Amino acid sequence: MKQIFISLGTNIEPRAQRLADARAALKSEESLNWQESKIYETEPWGKLEQAKFLNQAIGFISKKTPQELLNLCKNIEQKLGRQKREKWKEREIDLDLLYCENEILESETLTLPHPYIAQREFVLKPLCDIAPNFIDPKSGLSIKEMLAAIQLGQ
Repeated sequence: MKQIFISLGTNIEPRAQRLADARAALKSEESLNWQESKIYETEPWGKLEQAKFLNQAIGFISKKTPQELLNLCKNIEQKLGRQKREKWKEREIDLDLLYCENEILESETLTLPHPYIAQREFVLKPLCDIAPNFIDPKSGLSIKEMLAAIQLGQ
């Protein structure tokens, strides 16, 4: 059993319903030690000419492999109507696998921890709600330390 953290985001209405649907789909698969952060409204990252996002982090314990978890996330995105768009554009729903315990993995389909986590306040802030003391296996910093570093740099 491994501690899993996933980031959820959407900026296409109905945003709150899309997050709720994604949480429900994940929880129906993985409900052991379920945790969820508050929902945050955030500015888009990358391409800025789009609506604000709603972001949330969830955590749970799972037996699934990282690839099985990635497949689960992609299947949920597809069921909830995610359309293919260029990188950093609007999203019906976006589920990003952030951590699978302390695994470090780089493959063609998956990188763990998520490669941009240390740069994304919109991911770290909700994650800090549920796992402030979780240690990033690459940097050795806690989520709360990573968030503080971003906030100091602004």
